[in-house]
Amino acid sequence: MLEKKIGEPCPTCSTPLQRRRSTFRTIVGDVAFCARCCSSFELAKEEDKALAAFGPPQYAL
Repeated sequence: MLEKKIGEPCPTCSTPLQRRRSTFRTIVGDVAFCARCCSSFELAKEEDKALAAFGPPQYAL
């Protein structure tokens, strides 16, 4: 699965990607999702680190 960041354009239709809960069995957590063409992409590693900063301080990286 391709890695994309939230807000990047979809490679198929150029719509900005948004965050969505994964519906795949092999991917736990959120994915970058295109609502227009219903395609999903794995989140880039930088996204995961940025999300940790918003959680409780004991869980921050």
